[in-house]
Amino acid sequence: MKLTWSQRVGLLLFGIFVLVALFGPLVTSSPFTIDADRLLPPSKQYWLGTNAIGQDNFSQLVHGARTTLYIGLMVTLISTFLSASLGLLAGYSKRLDPLLNGLANMLLVLPSLLLILIVASFTGGGTWQLILTLGLLTWPGYMKLIRASVLSLKEREFVRAAQLYNGKTGYILVHHLLPFIRPLVRTKFILSFRSAVAMEASLSFLGVGNPSTVSWGKMLQDAFSRTQTFITDAWLWMIVPPAVAILFVTIALALIGESKMTGNPFAARLNRKESRVVPEKEMEHKTGCEEPCVEGVSLGCHLAAAGEQPSAIVVRDLKVTYGVKSIIYPISFEVKQGSITSLVGESGSGKTTMARTIYGLVPDESVDGTVMIDGHHIYMNGEPCTMQRWVDAAYIFQDPRNSFNPIMTIGQQFYETMRLQTSKEQKQAAAVAALVEVQLGAHVMSLYPHQLSGGMLSRALIALALVNKPKVLIADEPTGALDPIVKREVFDLLVSKVKEYHMTLLLITHDIPAALHISDNIIVLQDGVQIQGEQKQHYLEKGNQLYHQFG
Repeated sequence: MKLTWSQRVGLLLFGIFVLVALFGPLVTSSPFTIDADRLLPPSKQYWLGTNAIGQDNFSQLVHGARTTLYIGLMVTLISTFLSASLGLLAGYSKRLDPLLNGLANMLLVLPSLLLILIVASFTGGGTWQLILTLGLLTWPGYMKLIRASVLSLKEREFVRAAQLYNGKTGYILVHHLLPFIRPLVRTKFILSFRSAVAMEASLSFLGVGNPSTVSWGKMLQDAFSRTQTFITDAWLWMIVPPAVAILFVTIALALIGESKMTGNPFAARLNRKESRVVPEKEMEHKTGCEEPCVEGVSLGCHLAAAGEQPSAIVVRDLKVTYGVKSIIYPISFEVKQGSITSLVGESGSGKTTMARTIYGLVPDESVDGTVMIDGHHIYMNGEPCTMQRWVDAAYIFQDPRNSFNPIMTIGQQFYETMRLQTSKEQKQAAAVAALVEVQLGAHVMSLYPHQLSGGMLSRALIALALVNKPKVLIADEPTGALDPIVKREVFDLLVSKVKEYHMTLLLITHDIPAALHISDNIIVLQDGVQIQGEQKQHYLEKGNQLYHQFG
C-alpha cells in the first residue's frame, strides 16, 4: 500500500498523539496534585505553568490526551460497527430494511445535543454513559450510505453466483459485500474519531461528563471559568495548549482521511474458507416425460438418436410474470441428455429470463408451471431446491466481468464452487487442471479479475462452470462481449468441452449460424412466445442471412 505525503504527515502527527496518550502519564505526576503556587508561568519544573489552583498544566494535558484517545476510540468502534453491520443487513435483507432504515431516519431528525444533555442529566454524565450515548447517536448517516451501496452490489452477478451455491447470508456479507464497503468503513472510522474528539471537548467544556476525569475540554472549561485567566498572561499556557492539541489531532485525522491510497488495497492471500451448503437429498432420475413435449427443429448434427435419451431439462407449461406483466407465456419443451439446445430470439424476447427461470434465479411467486433439471424440481412451493448448483448444473452469465467478484482472486472463486474435493490440495489441483483445459496457466489462480483480458475472463468462467463436471450447463451469451476472433475461439472451446464431458448444454445466443451448426434442437422466442413451424423456419433462415450480411 503506497501512502501519499499528506497521509504520511497525518499518520506521523497521530502517532505522536497516541504515544503521548499511552506513555506520557507514566512519566508525569498526577494531574490532581496541588503542589505549587497559582498561575505560575512555564518553567523547568512546570513546562506549561500551573492553573488557578496550582495544578501542573502539562500533566493535565498529557493525561487529557489519554482520556481523549480512550473516549474517541470507544465511540468510534461502537459507531462504526453499528454503521457497517446495520448498513449491510438493511441493504441485503428486504425484511430488515424497513425497520433499520426507519430507525436511522428517526435518529437523524432528533437533536443529538439535546438527547446527550438529557441522558447526562439522568445518568450523572459518567464516561461510559457519554461513550454509549455518542456511539449510539452517530451511526445513522454512514449506515444509509453503506445501505445504498449494498442495495446496488447485491444485484451484481457475483453476488447472485454466491447465492447459487447456497452461501449463507453471513458468508456473503463478510466475504463478498464487506470488502466493497471497506473504503466507506475506513472513512467512517476516521470521521467518527475526529467528531468524537471535538464532541468530547465541546461537552466537557459545557460541563457534561465525568468531573473526576481530566480532559482537554475540562481544561478549557476551568480556564474560561476563572477571571484571572484573562487578567494575566495565564491564558497563554491554560487555553492555547489544549486548544492546539485538539486542533493537532483533528488535522492529523483529516490528513489521513482525505488523502488517497494507490495500489491494490486487497491482499493476494487466498481465503479458502468454505460456505455451508444445503445437504443434498437423494432423488430418482426420471427417464421420460408422461406428456408429449414440444419438439424443436432437429438438425441431426451430432446426436442422431437424441429422442431416445432421457431428458436433462424438462419445462412444462412454464409462465413467468412480473406483477401483472407477462414475460414468458406458457411454454413446454425438453432438452435431452447429452444434447445441445440453442435458445434464440430478438433482444427483449425473454431468452435470459427463460434461462434464469430454468436455473431457479426468478422468485417463486413469478413462476407458474414445472421446471426440472436432471430430475430435480427447481420450484417446490417454498421448499429448498435439492439440485446442487455448480455440481448438478452450472450457469455461465453473460458478462464475465460482472460474473466475477472483482475483489477476490480467481482461485478464491474457484474454491467457493468446488464441492467434490475435500482437501486444499485436491481443490487447487482440480482448479488448475480446469484452467489448463481452457488454455490458461496456473498463475491465473492468484490474479484478480481486472488483471485478465475479456477473452481470458471468458475462459476462466467456462473453467469455473466445468470444474465440477456438471451434467447440465446453461450459457447465456457467453461470448457476447468479445471481438469476433476471440468470440469464435471461446465458443468452439465451450462446445468442445461440452461434448468431451457428455454434458447437456442450453445455449442462449444471437449467433444463429453457430446455433444451426452445433445444435441438436433450436427454440425460438418472440415476445415471450415460442414460435414453431414455418414461422420458426422463416425466422432462422432470415436470421442466418442477416448475420452473414451484417454480423
